[in-house]
Formats: sequence, C-alpha cells, structure tokens
Amino acid sequence: MKMKHKILQPFINGKYLKAASANVVPKHILINPTNGIPHNYQYQPTSSSHIQQALECAKHAQHSWASASPSHRASILRNAAQIMSENAGKLSELETNDTGRVIRETKFDIDEGISCLNYYAGVGNSMGGNAYNLPGGSGSTNLAYTLREPLGVTVGIGAWNYPLQSALWKSAPSLVFGNSMLFKPSEYTPSTALWLAQCYHDAGVPAGVFQVVLGSREVGEELVNSEVVSKVSFTGSFDTGKRVYQTASKDMKKVTMELGGKSPLIIFDDAKLDNAVSGALMGNFYSNGQVCSNGTRVFVQESIMEEFVHKLVERTKKMRIGHPLDLNSDVGPMAHEDQYNKVLQYIDLGIKEGATLLHGGSRVENLHEDLKDGYFLTPAIFTNCKDDMAIVREEIFGMVAAILPFSTEEEVVSRANDSDFGLAAGVFTQDIQRGHRVVQQLNAGVTWINNYNLAPMQLPWGGYKHSGIGRENGVGGMESWTQLKSVYVEMGDVECDYRK
Repeated sequence: MKMKHKILQPFINGKYLKAASANVVPKHILINPTNGIPHNYQYQPTSSSHIQQALECAKHAQHSWASASPSHRASILRNAAQIMSENAGKLSELETNDTGRVIRETKFDIDEGISCLNYYAGVGNSMGGNAYNLPGGSGSTNLAYTLREPLGVTVGIGAWNYPLQSALWKSAPSLVFGNSMLFKPSEYTPSTALWLAQCYHDAGVPAGVFQVVLGSREVGEELVNSEVVSKVSFTGSFDTGKRVYQTASKDMKKVTMELGGKSPLIIFDDAKLDNAVSGALMGNFYSNGQVCSNGTRVFVQESIMEEFVHKLVERTKKMRIGHPLDLNSDVGPMAHEDQYNKVLQYIDLGIKEGATLLHGGSRVENLHEDLKDGYFLTPAIFTNCKDDMAIVREEIFGMVAAILPFSTEEEVVSRANDSDFGLAAGVFTQDIQRGHRVVQQLNAGVTWINNYNLAPMQLPWGGYKHSGIGRENGVGGMESWTQLKSVYVEMGDVECDYRK
C-alpha cells in the first residue's frame, strides 16, 4: 500500500495555505536521518505568486504592528513563550525528527527558545532612543533626541542544524521592535518554523506579521531580491551567505550574516584537564558536530598532549550512539545524506594528507536493524595534524576533531588567528590573567574562558572575517533590527549670518 504523506504548507497571512492540488507531486521529499526513509510529511515549494502575496501582506501588516505600543508587542512575545512552554515535548520531538539531534539537546533548545522570547519581551519594552540638552543661541537650551524605529519588512533565512533557534533568534527581535518578517527555513528542516508561525498567531501576532515560506535557493533569492524587503538575516555557509549579501547590496538592504567557522580551542598546560576534555567534547561532538562555532582546531600545549589525548579518546569511546529520541543517546545521525557523505570525504582526505585517525570516523555498524540505513557516524579524532591540512583549515560541519600541539602562548595565538574564519574561540587555563590576555588577541566574535559553546541571550553572537557581518542577540543585536532617527528641536531663534 502506498503511504499517504502529509503535505506541509506555507503559513501566509495568518493561516496555512491549502495544497494546490492533490495530484501535484511534492518537489521536496523529507528524509528521516535516523533510517534514511522518507518522513510521512513532505512539502511543495512555495510558488512565486504566493511569495508575492506574502510580501504584500507583510508590507501592509507591518504599519499597524509598528504603531502598537512596545508593551503590547512585548506581551504577545510572552504569550508565545507560554504556548511554547506548554508544548515543549511535542516541539522537541519535531526538532529531533527533522535534524537527528538527540532529544536531550532539543529539549534544552526549547528552554532556550522560551528564554529568547522572554528576553526580547523585556528588551523591546525598555530600549528606545536618547534625549540631549544642547546649548543654543542667546543662552537658550535646545533639545535633541533620537527615535529607534523599525526597518519595515524583514527576511530571515534559517539553518538546518538549529532550525527553531534560527527562527527565534531572527523573529523575536524583529517582531518586538515593530518589523514584520518572512522566514524561510532550510529545505531540510521546515517543521518547527511552521509550528512557530501558528504559535505566534495564537499568541496574538496579527496576520501577515510573521509568515513562513518553503523551498530552497530559488525561494530565498526571490525574497532577497524583493524591493519590499529592507533587511535580510541569513544563517548558513560562507559561499551561500556571500551570494545573499551580493544580492542584498544591489538596493542597499541591511544584512546580518551568521556564517561558518573553524574555531580554535586552546588548552594550556595549567588547565584543569578534565574540564578541558569536557570542553573539547562539547566543542566538537555536540549536535553531532553540526555547530558553526565548534572548536575543531584543538591546540594542546605539548607537555600535556599525551594525557589530554588519552582522556579525550577514552571519554569519546563512552559516548552512546543511537536513536535520537532515546534519552540515553549522546549522538544521533547526521542531519541529511549530503552532510553524511561530506564528512566521510573529509575523513578520507585527512588520512591521505598524512594525519593519524586515532579514533572513529566511520559508519556505525552495530546499530539496531531499524537504524542501519541511518546517517550515523562515529566521532573522529585526528592527531599528527598540520596547520595547512584541509581538515584543519576548512569547515567540515561534522564530528571531526583535529588535535594540534603548541609550545608557547605567542605561537598559539598566531596560529589560531591564521584562518579565514573568526566566529568563535575558547581558552582553558587556570591563569585568569592569561585567559583574558589571550582572548583579547584572538580574532573571533564569540569567546569563552574555561568553557565552550554556551550562548546566553544577553551576549551578542556573530563573527569576524568570513564568519559574518553584524550580531544577533543581546542589546548589541538590537542594532540589527532598528534604525535611528535624529531630531533636533530649536527652542530659540534661528541664528543666520545672511543679511535680512
């Protein structure tokens, strides 16, 4: 019997669209990464006519949304946070089914998503412009002030590794400051963005203010090319981000680019070794290695190299690979087959380049029958790596750790900065002065001392160099979603040197 598939539909103007025709075959079949079998839900890419309809709805709805009080918009975000809390279990399962990330992680994502909505509800209700008293003529005091205004219609383009986080990090600040948004999730992971659209609607977001369209590159290009759009926020690879940036620049759209990374994790010989190993595990194998900020260049001071590598391998061997919905699993499958194959190709390349594959880096063979065709890999640890190897210089986006020895602080800072990327960096040391000194020299937008891969909402997130433009999160991220208008008020007469 032929399986009947649910057809996911875009969320436009406050509702899911009906399928165009029962006879239309979806152009994108969503694959379950756990077993390599198609999910029971698929989608048809959003048509150009529906994209244009969504853009017009966003333009119309934004004006009235911007005129609502900040406290009203903030209260709606709090409503959305409450709805998310009430549906946390369902939502984490949706995220796990799409991405293959273990449910222990996606449960945490829901908590972080709730924090994101509540954080911006607070920020949006309290951040405005500034006022100044300025000297005027004849002893008068003039007034000047700034107004923080929305940008208008914005576009968010999300990533497949953290689809819900991408949607929230973009939509929450956009909406709370009075913008509308069209969001395009990755073609691989659309489910939670569509859920979020309904969540916002139920929370009180007016129709047209947050909409979700579905598809791949062509859909994104149409959104970015639109003259209606004033801002684009993109999360993804450098190559795709560069194309988005070039397109947006044609009519000077504001952009935020959260792109790739090849981040250094520096471990000095005075570090608490067990903590450093924990940081390396979290910085390389969390989310099945599919994290843009991962510290995959692990620099270890020579005197502790042997002990560090031994502890890292032993703890990696204990990681439990299995079904991502199993609470006992530490590692799930890669998100999709293309990424699975890409990681295997890099592992082969690392071996050919002369690095030593000390552990892992292969397909998992001893899984349950139901999982044997899933995209499961064992975490890979390479030693005897050189700085010019592809596995050291290029973003792999998988569980591939390259261990590199170093001698001095000056040396490791220079080598850590020798990269086209600059998203993140970490330092493990008990010398807190050295920790501060080193992170100040590292060319990275997000850094940690004695921890790794934490992203509290209060701190801006973004990179240097090829890792992006602008910031998300924190008060600094507010600048990405607003524009300032200066107002000067003359309280006296106009001074003019020209004759009357």
